[in-house]
Amino acid sequence: MVTASRKRKTEAIAATGSESGWTLPELLGVILLAAVVLLIATLSVYRGKAAADELACQDNVGAIHSALNIYWTKNRDAVTQERTYPADQAAFEQFLQDPAYFLEEPRCPLDDEGAYHYQYSYDAATDPSPEGIAITCPVPDSGHSSL
Repeated sequence: MVTASRKRKTEAIAATGSESGWTLPELLGVILLAAVVLLIATLSVYRGKAAADELACQDNVGAIHSALNIYWTKNRDAVTQERTYPADQAAFEQFLQDPAYFLEEPRCPLDDEGAYHYQYSYDAATDPSPEGIAITCPVPDSGHSSL
């Protein structure tokens, strides 16, 4: 038993001497293959963007640490005359907005609203060295590590 589409294809081949058009299984196969390639490309781009965001965040934190070293060399405690880092989150936010250290305030690439500052903690009594400073990404669940 010959189906109608096969019969038409056979008639088209006889009339023109060559096949014309695609059969349904061929068309579905091509569409499936294109969908798989598109899926793989989309996943690759997404992974690349996530890696780029991670690197940008780490770069920002590294730049903040470098600027904190400059801050430390320029600032002394009024009473003890010892060099200091920003004392708390509020002082750190002022530091991030100071044009002497940054042309524009560093922001996490995942912070779409630009509403959050990097989180800062420093306890001079416990660890007065630069290793006592912790800076973390402000975006919850970003997966960005602190430095």
